[in-house]
Amino acid sequence: MLNWNDFDRSHKVYAWMAAIFVICLVIADLTGAMLFSFRLPFLKDPVLLSAGIIPFPVTFILTDLLNEFYGKEGARFVTWIGFGMCFLTFLLLSVGSLLPVDPGTFIPRPVFMTIATQYTGMFIASITAYLIGQMLDIQVFHIFRSITKHKFIWLRATGSTVISQLFDSVIVTVIAFWGQMQMSDMFRLAMGNYTWKFLIAVGITPLLYLGHILLKKLMPRQEALLETLEPEYRA
Repeated sequence: MLNWNDFDRSHKVYAWMAAIFVICLVIADLTGAMLFSFRLPFLKDPVLLSAGIIPFPVTFILTDLLNEFYGKEGARFVTWIGFGMCFLTFLLLSVGSLLPVDPGTFIPRPVFMTIATQYTGMFIASITAYLIGQMLDIQVFHIFRSITKHKFIWLRATGSTVISQLFDSVIVTVIAFWGQMQMSDMFRLAMGNYTWKFLIAVGITPLLYLGHILLKKLMPRQEALLETLEPEYRA
């Protein structure tokens, strides 16, 4: 039997990063169908966004840090964990919606069904866009990493995010709202979400550097270890 002390610091950090990634991903999916809008003085039309845009940027940072410290295979493994947990959430909500409701419940059935229906309606769209976006992000990150020779963290992190999130924003909007919204509204929603994802990706760059510094202090040998692996596991 494995003892807790058998796990070194890099394993424990990886577990924390995977856990935070999954919870932010699931919350982003649960709130993805909740739209909000606001006006800016320099724009003619109101900005229309999905509430999922709040937790989702955390997954950008974690994907880049996983890429940086654990390589493509480490980032892809967490991507598949996220996929599995989203699917498990979908199944549990589906089962919960079939259970008989007690009259004294604190959460009435209509409220629960609203939450469950939101997730169900967005599930195919979000999970499809998620997988395509994540796999593209990981691949583009390592292309930039090989070109920059491990310099310019901001370039490979931001570059991979802005490219992958363009596909993510378009795919999730088209699949989720096809037949429910006019094409012009879908385009406005997709580009609105993408614009803000782009701005957020640029804005969180200091947090990426902060995370990089923190992980280097926590795991001083991890980057050096990654460089000793076979080429297909690194850049």
